[in-house]
Amino acid sequence: MKQFLLLIAALSGAARLLAAPETPVIAYPEYSVRGTDDGIVIHDYENEPLLKIGTLNFSWAPPIAVPTAIEKNANDSLRISYRIDRDDSGEIKLDGVLKATPDGKIRIDWELDAPETVNVGGIMLELLPRNATTKSKDVYKSGLWIRHDRGGIPFEINDGYFRCFKNGNLALWMLLGGNSAYSNPWSEHLNFSRGEDGRHHASLELQISSPDLEGYAAGALFHRRPLGMRLVTDKAFNLWESGSPEVRVEIANPYDRARSAAFEITGRDFDGDIVLNEKKKLSLNPYETKELRFRLPAAERAIYFVEARLLPEGGKEIFCRTNLGILPPHRFEHLNESPFALASYFPIPSEEAVFQLMRRLGVRLLRHGDNRVSEQYEIISMLQDGVLPEESTPDAAEKLAAMIRRAREQRNPALEFCNEWNMGITTAADKRRMAAHYVELLRLLRDLRDRQYPELQIIGMGMAGADTEFLKFMAEYGAVPLMDGGVALHPGRGNMTPDYEGGGWTYLGAIRRWRETMNELGIKTLHLSEVYASTHPNDWWRDSYRQAAENLILTYAIGLAEGAKSIQFYQLHDSVWYDQGGVNHLDGEYHYGLLMRDGTLKPSLLAYAAIAEALDGARFTGYLDFGDRVHGITFRTPRGPLAIVYDRTDGFFLSEKSDDFAGTEPWIDTWKTHRKITFQTTGNEVITIDPIGRTRTVGATDGRVTLELSGAPLMVYGLKFQGGKQ
Repeated sequence: MKQFLLLIAALSGAARLLAAPETPVIAYPEYSVRGTDDGIVIHDYENEPLLKIGTLNFSWAPPIAVPTAIEKNANDSLRISYRIDRDDSGEIKLDGVLKATPDGKIRIDWELDAPETVNVGGIMLELLPRNATTKSKDVYKSGLWIRHDRGGIPFEINDGYFRCFKNGNLALWMLLGGNSAYSNPWSEHLNFSRGEDGRHHASLELQISSPDLEGYAAGALFHRRPLGMRLVTDKAFNLWESGSPEVRVEIANPYDRARSAAFEITGRDFDGDIVLNEKKKLSLNPYETKELRFRLPAAERAIYFVEARLLPEGGKEIFCRTNLGILPPHRFEHLNESPFALASYFPIPSEEAVFQLMRRLGVRLLRHGDNRVSEQYEIISMLQDGVLPEESTPDAAEKLAAMIRRAREQRNPALEFCNEWNMGITTAADKRRMAAHYVELLRLLRDLRDRQYPELQIIGMGMAGADTEFLKFMAEYGAVPLMDGGVALHPGRGNMTPDYEGGGWTYLGAIRRWRETMNELGIKTLHLSEVYASTHPNDWWRDSYRQAAENLILTYAIGLAEGAKSIQFYQLHDSVWYDQGGVNHLDGEYHYGLLMRDGTLKPSLLAYAAIAEALDGARFTGYLDFGDRVHGITFRTPRGPLAIVYDRTDGFFLSEKSDDFAGTEPWIDTWKTHRKITFQTTGNEVITIDPIGRTRTVGATDGRVTLELSGAPLMVYGLKFQGGKQ
């Protein structure tokens, strides 16, 4: 009855609008669009104004486009003419066409003529909420899960970034065609691009929906998918301390007609065992949302990979994925001497939750942040800042002074100055010139530091790869005594394990080349201010999700063995700083995190916790080479001798270069060789720890134990060593 009354109200409202022929109107039962003297106004079914669409402001240039004439050129279309104010060229022309359809889709297309002297990159569209309409503060960044066309790892593609306007009757979901960060309470960015016709084109798309529709369902409605689905939990990061994790499946029908679909959900653990497998038929009434809950097994530590799948009648597959984990509480006893660090993080789902997670992981140091905040969590925040290579020393002086003031205000104990100036510079002459300029800036920075904040240590620029030539040029111009905090290195790593000591983008190889030059120049302190285990899906140069966990163990073991003061993983979350929580499957920069873009865990997050616990208070004692390609690293720890052992029978390279590379699922062990190796022990048993931190006790016989090794590192307490041998 309520829906019927609303429909009658909407029809009567539409009749009133249509009775005024002088007003250009497109009217439907659920909403209407009306032309006014200075723009377009969208109304709900009670004829309440929801949103006004007005001027276009060329924010990077003087002109403003003001709507002046709106004409109805079809039953579902309006033509918008604009007056151009502050047009010094006299050549700018703008026209728009709006089309509104009965199913709630509104689209405006603009065509712009502008001379090349006019910057059209920053055009902002005036969008003014009316009456009780609110504009969402956050952007909903929708991702659509798809299958890899060669059977690799499924992944998300960008399904649209949306801003929502709503009142008590309707919601307007706006697809952001421009930069979602260019926003204010009264306007949004439009992306005008030049077409083959020489004109600039931009569009705006809006979708009418009920006001209580969630973003995942709005995305489905916008793209005309029959159902929307998401996987959620009640835990930050989908991470439990104990017990049986529960995943919630929410399935929404955003349409006015019933839908049915076949549903199934599966879950696997790190070993590939199926721990959840259910199927059922679902029927959803118009506008109905169903909620299904499923439990995963309890464990001391675990990660579960969950996929939910819908097959609507007569439609295409819809699926989504998430990971759930169990990580028990742990108290680190030796944080003051810990090298465990992060290069970057985002406050997703919140800053408080993120700091609590970092504390649990054993993070001691952040590359940048406010130490007044982080010290509450026993975490030290440094400052990383700099200037661009093309900035002159006089022009940069105020920026350098501001850095010192900021560091002092935030109580940062150290400043890493500048970042990867050497990236892409190949000639010795260019490196020499750039190094000389860097040292000029460094000398000025040091002088400002000495006068304003003498407690601050200065760390030399984070270098992209072991560019020892650049470092030597810096030393030649006097950099070494100016860098009292040492130097920073970003060793990089491609499709090889961290213990590979070759040239190029390798980890151990880069560190050792860099350290050799440091020793020559008298530099003692090394910071690895970006280390990596990138998981860009189906990329032969990057790690799979499983390989990232394995390689992270060795990354930290080797970093500590090679004497790094800090080992800063880049970074906590997937996505990038200018698009936090964003989706871009084409850009590898979006896939460096220990967490997925939405803040849910990867296997490498558990690996970080596992190796931080194992190396808490550890001292490096030696590298092991047993012959027959069995290797290891040993440490003295408060919990006894620790050995990290692995087998390199399969070599150091994880993949071959390929244009059609298909990655592997995280529960698949890709090491071909698994060998049983016998070791001497210090007692009657040993404790083994795998890359995600699961422990196992293995009995020894006559002081010997047999363990199965592969290329994955295995942490073991209780093995007996003398030097680098047994």
